[in-house]
Amino acid sequence: MMQRQTQDDQRLAVYVKVNLESIFKALSDPTRLQMFTMLSTEGGVCCRIVPGILGETETQSGLCVQDFVAHLHLPQSTVSHHLSLLRNAGLVQSVKKGLWVYYYRDEVVVEAFKRAVEML
Repeated sequence: MMQRQTQDDQRLAVYVKVNLESIFKALSDPTRLQMFTMLSTEGGVCCRIVPGILGETETQSGLCVQDFVAHLHLPQSTVSHHLSLLRNAGLVQSVKKGLWVYYYRDEVVVEAFKRAVEML
């Protein structure tokens, strides 16, 4: 009985961190899924380094809206809308550096999402 309660507690903790419904909705669109994949360093497209997100010595890879526009051949407004939905789902974060807003994956949420899916 105790082990069952511990597993349920773990599931609840992961679900609280990750809203599965909003993430599945966000990733159900092929364009948003492609954009999310582009933000992965394994995706091969994420080549910009966003300085100063993680501290003085660490950097984070990310892309700005214009990078997505150039790769996907979509209007800026469409790209911004898709990024907004990904950000609202918690999958990506953004940081403004000068005139540019850079988007990058929130790896904490991504890992929690992976764990939640494994528990299904």
